[in-house]
Amino acid sequence: MWSTFVDGLSSVLVQLATWLDGSYGAAVIALAVLVRLAMLPMTLKNAEQGWWRQQQLLALKPKLARLKERHAGDPAAQAQAMQALYREHGLTGGLGSGLLVALVQAPLGAGIYAAIRQGVAGAGSFLWIPKLARPDMWLALVVGLLSFAALLLNPAMSEQTRTLLQWLPVVISLLVVWHLAAGLGLYWAGSSAVNLVQMAMLRRRVRSRFVGAV
Repeated sequence: MWSTFVDGLSSVLVQLATWLDGSYGAAVIALAVLVRLAMLPMTLKNAEQGWWRQQQLLALKPKLARLKERHAGDPAAQAQAMQALYREHGLTGGLGSGLLVALVQAPLGAGIYAAIRQGVAGAGSFLWIPKLARPDMWLALVVGLLSFAALLLNPAMSEQTRTLLQWLPVVISLLVVWHLAAGLGLYWAGSSAVNLVQMAMLRRRVRSRFVGAV
């Protein structure tokens, strides 16, 4: 079943390349954008719910501090009181929608990466990249910049957290893409570009719908 799934994705890439004047690199980017755009409503909703939950937790911080002080000598009672407070304000574990997104993305992403890995062996050049089967430093830099820009637009990160962590996704992206075949790096770049759009949309929705209510 898995090989059939990967072969089907490989066929999609070949068809996209045919439509895009034989460019396998353009086909990889197109597939990345199409997949992320198809999942955009789900991922945007999940990100929005995560931001809203974070704001609720921040609002409850004084009450949580009082509960910890009241039940300082009884961890079990403290945990029960905290759970009761969360239920009172409609706060759940926050894993439902996020887990659903992960369950959809993980096998799809693995299948697409396997399909691209099969196809790059026979792929040629794209833009400045001489061979899609080899890593490319400039592509790694592009992905790192896209990750950095998305982080700056993420409204779920406080200024302090953003300062502490702003270079972590950039460094990870640089190191990973630098060692990947450029064809796989192009898929990462396309996904990162859509993620940047998602963060911009989330920032706008947060400002227009929630900031006045918090």
